[in-house]
Amino acid sequence: MRIMRKTLLILASAIFFVAALFAPLMASDQEAMLIPFKGYDLEGKPIDVEKNIGNKAVMLIFWASWCPSCRTEVPKLKKLAEKYGSRGMEFIGVNVGYNDTYKRAKAFAEKTGMTYPNLFDATGAIGEQYALQGVPTVVIADKKGLIRYYGHATPDISEEVFQQLMAN
Repeated sequence: MRIMRKTLLILASAIFFVAALFAPLMASDQEAMLIPFKGYDLEGKPIDVEKNIGNKAVMLIFWASWCPSCRTEVPKLKKLAEKYGSRGMEFIGVNVGYNDTYKRAKAFAEKTGMTYPNLFDATGAIGEQYALQGVPTVVIADKKGLIRYYGHATPDISEEVFQQLMAN
């Protein structure tokens, strides 16, 4: 019975996230909220996602050092962080910890020149909360914490979309 409930939960999550892939950065009938978490970035500075809800739009980037697609997404993410980070959008990378080490994660972040804070999810708990099905995975929430995008590629964010993400 427990396995059946877990399977149904995974299936329901998958259906919602597939729908989100086809309607990126648009409101949907189902409202999924950003799931707060706390931790320390690879430099030892605290990260508290909950502090952003109600204050900033947030982009979470789930990645691994062994993932070639993650490496190709970094330049796109850096451009978005440069363009919108100073204007109030928060960018947070999360190394999924799976088949990775803190040392490799830190080296990858430094080598690729990630300009946003990155956290090492050693237990995989954060990735599990977000029902990850692979990396990279990008989650974008508006200022209210409502998830507007969940996908495996970095979407283009126009000025209009940015304004919508930052709206009260």
